[in-house]
Amino acid sequence: MMLTFDRDFEVREEARRLANLGGASQREASIQSLHDVLDLLRRYARLIASVVVVGTLLATIVTYSLDKVYTASSTLVFDRNDTRPYESVLELQKLERDKSAMDTEMDLVRSREFLGFVVDDLKLQEDPYFNPRLAEKQAASETTWSSLTAFFGGSSDTSSARGREDRRANIVAGGRSRDRAITRLQASVAADRRGDSLAMTISVQHDLPARAAEVANGVASNYVAWTSRLKESAAQNTVNYLRLQAGGLATSIAKKEREMAEFAARSDLAFDPRDDVLRARTEQLNTQFTVARVDEAGAWAKYNEAKQLLASTGIDSAGKVLTSELLGTLRNEEGRLLRERAQLTAKFGRNHPLVVESDAQIVSNRRLINEEANRILRELENDAKVATVRAKKFQQEVSQLQKEMQVRNLDEIRRRELERDLLSEQKRYDEVVLRLGSFDPEQEEVKATARIASFAEIPRQPSFPRPALIIPVAAVASLLLAVVAMFVMDGLDTRIRTTRKVESIIKRPNIITIPDVEGILEPGQTPYQHMLASPHSPFARSMRSLCLAWRALEFGADVKVVMFFSAGAAEGKTTCALGMAATATLSGLRAVILDIDPKPNGAAGMLGISNRNPTLGMFLDGTTDLESIISVAPEYPFLRVINSRLGLHDHERLFQELRRRFDLVIIDPPAIAHDDDSVWLSSQVDAVLVMVAAGRTQETELLESVERLNIGRAPIVGSILNFAGRRGAGLKTWRPESLKSLWSQIRNKFRHMPAGGLPAFKKRDRARV
Repeated sequence: MMLTFDRDFEVREEARRLANLGGASQREASIQSLHDVLDLLRRYARLIASVVVVGTLLATIVTYSLDKVYTASSTLVFDRNDTRPYESVLELQKLERDKSAMDTEMDLVRSREFLGFVVDDLKLQEDPYFNPRLAEKQAASETTWSSLTAFFGGSSDTSSARGREDRRANIVAGGRSRDRAITRLQASVAADRRGDSLAMTISVQHDLPARAAEVANGVASNYVAWTSRLKESAAQNTVNYLRLQAGGLATSIAKKEREMAEFAARSDLAFDPRDDVLRARTEQLNTQFTVARVDEAGAWAKYNEAKQLLASTGIDSAGKVLTSELLGTLRNEEGRLLRERAQLTAKFGRNHPLVVESDAQIVSNRRLINEEANRILRELENDAKVATVRAKKFQQEVSQLQKEMQVRNLDEIRRRELERDLLSEQKRYDEVVLRLGSFDPEQEEVKATARIASFAEIPRQPSFPRPALIIPVAAVASLLLAVVAMFVMDGLDTRIRTTRKVESIIKRPNIITIPDVEGILEPGQTPYQHMLASPHSPFARSMRSLCLAWRALEFGADVKVVMFFSAGAAEGKTTCALGMAATATLSGLRAVILDIDPKPNGAAGMLGISNRNPTLGMFLDGTTDLESIISVAPEYPFLRVINSRLGLHDHERLFQELRRRFDLVIIDPPAIAHDDDSVWLSSQVDAVLVMVAAGRTQETELLESVERLNIGRAPIVGSILNFAGRRGAGLKTWRPESLKSLWSQIRNKFRHMPAGGLPAFKKRDRARV
C-alpha cells in the first residue's frame, strides 16, 4: 500500500492549530498540571489497586477473625442540687451541680475503689472474661488432681492435703484475681454524658450480650448504693465528731474558769485610778521625747551641713545655712568693695595705690566673714549638744515609767488572755451544740446522689468489630498509603516523562511529541511500517510536523544536515530518522540517511539494505564516487541510505558534497552511551535534535549528554519526546491534540529568546512540503 497525503486535511489541521494557539498558550500551565496528575495516577494504578485490595482483604480477614464484643448501656440521672447535710459550712450543704462536679462523678464511676465494690458484689473475679487466668487455672488444677489421684490411688490423706493447699493458694491468689478483674472491668466500663446534661450513660463491654447488660445494670445500681453509703457514713462520722468536740469543749470551759479564779486571787488585780495617771504621763513623756529627738536630729543635721559646706566650698556656698545680721552686712560690704576695686582697676590699673588699698580692705572684710561663720558654727554645735542632753533626759524618764507599768501590764495581759480563751471555747461549744441540734442522721434520711433512669437492654449486634465501618476505613487508609507510596516512588524516580522536564534540562524547546505506538503495532510490524500503512496515524502526523519544523529552521543558511542525538539506546532515534526521511521523500525532496552506526537494527537493517563494500573513506580518498556508496531501499518510498562508519577524513568536504546534492541529510549516529562520535560530529551539522524516551531516559543521563554536546558547540535546536502518552489500552486512548504544532512552538517557546542565542524561525512556502 502506497503512502499518500491529503493536502486539504493538512491545510485544515494547520489552520486549526493557528486558530487555537492563543487559547492553548493560556491553558498550558493548568492543563499540563492536570495531565501530570492523571499521568501519575495512570502509571501507578496497579500499585494503588494492589495496596487497596491487599489492605482491604487483610482488614476483612482480621475483622471477621476477632472475637465479638457486645456493649450494653444504662443511664443514671443526678439531682441538680447536691445535698450535703454533714457539711459544716452552710453554703456547701446545698450546691448546684456544674460541669466539674459531673466530670468528678464520671471519674468516680471508673475509679478502682468503686469498681472493686462492683467486683465484690457481682463476683466478677469468677467471670472468665474479667479474669482470663481463671479458666487456665481450673484446667491446670483438674489435670494435676487427676494425675495425683491416678498415682496415689485417690487416698483420703492426699485429698485433704490437696484441699489445704488449694485454700492457701486461693488466699494468696484471691487479691491478684480481684486486681485483675478490677483492671479488666476498668477497661470495659465507660461513662459519658452529652453537653451539660445531668444524665450519665454507663457502658460495659462483654463477649456475652446478656452478661454485658447484667454488668451494666449492676454498675449503675451499685453506684447509687455506693454513693448513698458514702453519704450515710459521712453523716455518721460528722455526728460522732461533733459529739466528741462538744464533750471536749465542755471540759475545757470548766478548766478555763478555774484558772481565771485562781489567777485573780493570786495576782490581786483591782481597778486603780493611778493606772490612768501613769498611762497619761507615759504618753506625754513619749510625745516630748519624740519632739526632743526630732530637734536633736535637726540641730545636728544643720551643724553637719554647715561644717561640710565650709570645708568643701567655703563661706560663699554656706550662706543659706549660716545666717546672721553681721554676716549679711559683711557680705554686702564685700560686694561694695569688689565693685569699687573693679572701677579703680579699670580706671587706674592694678598697681595703683587706691587699688592696693581696696585689696587690703577686701582681705580684712573676708577675715571678718570667716570669723563670724566660725562663731555661728560653734553656736550650732552647742545647740545640737543641748538637744542631745534634753533627749536623753526624756528617755530616762520614759524608761522609768515603762518599768513601773510593765509589772502591772503582765498580770493584766494574762487575765485578758484567760478571758479570751474562755470566750472562744464558749462560742465553739455553742456552735457545736447548735449543729448537733439541727442535724440528726438517725431521724433525717440521707438522700441518694443519683437514681437509675434506664436499665440496660440486651444488645443484639456486637459493638466490635464492626465490618461496615472497619473495612471502608481500612480501604481508605490503604488508598492513602498507596498515594503516599506513589508520591515517594515518583520522587525517587528520575526518569523523564514530560516536555517541561526536557525543556528545563536542555534549555531548548520541545519540537514535537511523538506518541507511543507499541500498543497498536501488529506482530512483527515496526513504527516505520505502521506509518507507511496508516498515513493519517498519529505517528505519521508527528513526522509531518517534524518536517514542518525542519523547514522553518534558519541557522545562518538553509538547514540541510540534521542529526538525531540520544543519550541511550532504544529511544527511537533510528525510527524517527526513517520517518522524517520518508516524509521528506514523499514530499518531493531529495533526502538521504547517513547511518554511521551500521548494525542489524539500524536504518539499513530496518529497510532491508545489505552492507556494501564501498565506504565513505573510499569516496573521500577519491577511489569511488558518492553514488556508489549510496544504497536504495528495495521497497517504497525507496529511501537512500549511506551505511558506513566515519574515518579520519575531511568531513567538511563530505558534508559540503551532501548539502550540494541533497535537500535533507539525516545523520543516525550511535547513542552517546556507546560511542562519542555524535559529540565530535555535531559541530559539522546544521541542527541537532535530542531524542528523549518518555519513561526511559534518566535526567542525569540527559543532562550529562547535553553537557558533552555543548563541548563541541553543537547547534541544538530542540528535543523530541518519544513514547509519550503510553497507556494500558495502547494508542486508542491517546489524543492527537496533545501534539504541539510548529507555530505554537515558535510563539510559546522562542518569543522571549535573545537574538542570536538560538536558531530563528521564519515562514516558508508550505507548498514545497
